[in-house]
Amino acid sequence: MSERFAHLNKLRNTSLSRGNKAERTDEKTDARSKTRRRRKPEAAQNEILDAAEAFLREHPFREMTVEDVMSRTGLSRPSFYEYFRDRHHLVIKLVERFGSSTYALAEQWLSGQGDPLNDLQEGAERLVAMYAEQGYLLRALADAASHDGEVEQAYRATINRLIEAAAARIRAGIEKGMVKNIDPSEVAAALVLMNERYLMERLWNQPKADPRAVADTIVAVWRRVLYAA
Repeated sequence: MSERFAHLNKLRNTSLSRGNKAERTDEKTDARSKTRRRRKPEAAQNEILDAAEAFLREHPFREMTVEDVMSRTGLSRPSFYEYFRDRHHLVIKLVERFGSSTYALAEQWLSGQGDPLNDLQEGAERLVAMYAEQGYLLRALADAASHDGEVEQAYRATINRLIEAAAARIRAGIEKGMVKNIDPSEVAAALVLMNERYLMERLWNQPKADPRAVADTIVAVWRRVLYAA
């Protein structure tokens, strides 16, 4: 009889233990769910974008999967599709974010509010620093653009935005007599596209050039084209 009671107590304790574990698991699940519900959409989207950037720092774009990205976040895999159609759409958003960052770095010169030569120097140094630091991301974006029409279109749109802004700045400089009488649109296109290629070649490939020398070279070319007598 005592053995039977001991056996029943053991079963009861095992059941209680499992119940407690289940409750703790449910509590953890509820806590994670509450955390996810509290996260704002913009914050969740940025978390996914940051995770994608982190992955691309270590791996090429062709190896990236949704699982790889979401495993680096505190979000569930299905959450990915609340913000992105697929990994190509994710890369398009990365391109747009990169474009906004690039524009912000050059905005001081583009706005025409300060001294043009000083603003040009500061803008070039910031741009070079970003290319040197985020070369892994830019290489991944270029790789994705070569395989996906939508990504390429987004990348081209980013470059065209910079060209249009530079053309407007050059045009304003011509009107003020500060810039030589040149074709604003064509000169802006030549300078921006030259910068893009030059930065890729000198800061991504080995041996990498000195960022300071790269920035000074860009400034020298722009000054000679725009401001030299």
